[in-house]
Amino acid sequence: MTQSKCPICGCKKFHVKNPDDDYDVYEFECRDGEVCFEEELDGDVCPEVSDATEAFCNACAWHDKLKKIK
Repeated sequence: MTQSKCPICGCKKFHVKNPDDDYDVYEFECRDGEVCFEEELDGDVCPEVSDATEAFCNACAWHDKLKKIK
């Protein structure tokens, strides 16, 4: 299994923002090119993500389109 890392700091945890509330975030890891949200999140509340979705590193200031870390 390959896990994506931040291109700046190497962190393997990322998040996306809720499109309706910028202060509400959903953490995930990217394994084998697939977004894997935290296990405790209900699948119904996870946002739809695509390669064009803005992703943010949990450890540094890096952010870009999800396709950059896949």
